Amino acid sequence: MVDAIQNTAAAEAGAQTRKARSSRLGGAMGFQQMLDRTLATKVVTTARTGHTARSAAPQPPAPVRPRTSPEEASAALTQAMWLEDVPESWRKGLGFIMNKESRGQIDARNPIHSARGLFQLTRANYHLNPNGAASFGNGVEEAQGGIRYIQQRYGSADKAVAHWQRKGWY
Repeated sequence: MVDAIQNTAAAEAGAQTRKARSSRLGGAMGFQQMLDRTLATKVVTTARTGHTARSAAPQPPAPVRPRTSPEEASAALTQAMWLEDVPESWRKGLGFIMNKESRGQIDARNPIHSARGLFQLTRANYHLNPNGAASFGNGVEEAQGGIRYIQQRYGSADKAVAHWQRKGWY
């Protein structure tokens, strides 16, 4: 009899603990909401004292852009190639890189770091876009930035493709 009472009391205590934990987390908050809340908090460590504090880092929601059609991405690449005066022989290589990096989605965003756009330029290379970060969302300007990056780093689209095939990135 004592064991039954203790087991019942333990079960009720466990249920109350779960209920309290759930209410602290916002009730019916989903896993993604908890993850978003956790990731939206940054850790700040002061150099002088070494103390660590958490401060909210509000992130504006990314604008939702409709999916880019293959025709739209191809047209943007064609115009960017003309504007950047690269030869038609680059088309296949540029298309390969663009497909591997963003699947041809204008303003594609990497959820882990700063890479954005058709060619997934990182923040350090946003300046290669005609209007810097303001170019994101404009397929032609994103493609121009990607072409400029490839010219600067590899010299040609074929060399960028060869690097991507060896390393899995360019």
